[in-house]
Amino acid sequence: MRPKMNSRKEVIAQFVTDYFVQYDCFPSEKNIVDATGIPAGSVHRYLNELKESGEFVSDGGRRSTRPETLRYSPKNLLRVLGFVACGPGQEEEERFIEYIHMPECMVGKGECFALIAKGESMIGAGVHPGDYVIVRRQQTARPGDLIIALSDGKNNLKKLALDEKNQKFILQSCNPDKESFPDIIVDELQIQGIAIGVYHSLENQT
Repeated sequence: MRPKMNSRKEVIAQFVTDYFVQYDCFPSEKNIVDATGIPAGSVHRYLNELKESGEFVSDGGRRSTRPETLRYSPKNLLRVLGFVACGPGQEEEERFIEYIHMPECMVGKGECFALIAKGESMIGAGVHPGDYVIVRRQQTARPGDLIIALSDGKNNLKKLALDEKNQKFILQSCNPDKESFPDIIVDELQIQGIAIGVYHSLENQT
């Protein structure tokens, strides 16, 4: 069935929004035609209508054109790249799961991504199983930072401490039950990032 003319504008608007989120730029008219199957003349006309109505805004630069209704820029749209252990280290493959929207104040500077917490060793730091841990990718950290640590091929979310006397790294749990969640002492450590925030649903907390 041929789509109604007024639905074509909605199809175009949705494609432009999705394209902008993924590529951080406005698609060409040819991109829209190829993706939607809407004739070029109609695409051109509806784009002009969307811009004239203020639904799309631009200061004249191609990359600055965006849907007005898009409340999150790609900087705020974080990729969830798998899981991170909060307990004994586990081998975790970096893999894209989904996007999540975060306020700019929780993203900050640098490259950020999110991981889903597994385990209860960091509940004292406010990280519960199933939480989204917001991570800034970097290879350095200071004692007291919550880090994504890679040791012996296994990753873990822990609080970093140093045993300067013995030249060891201490990956500290933040759970009062130290018998069940002991600290981990390692000789070598690779830092994959620093946890800068956490997002969780209050309904999942006990």
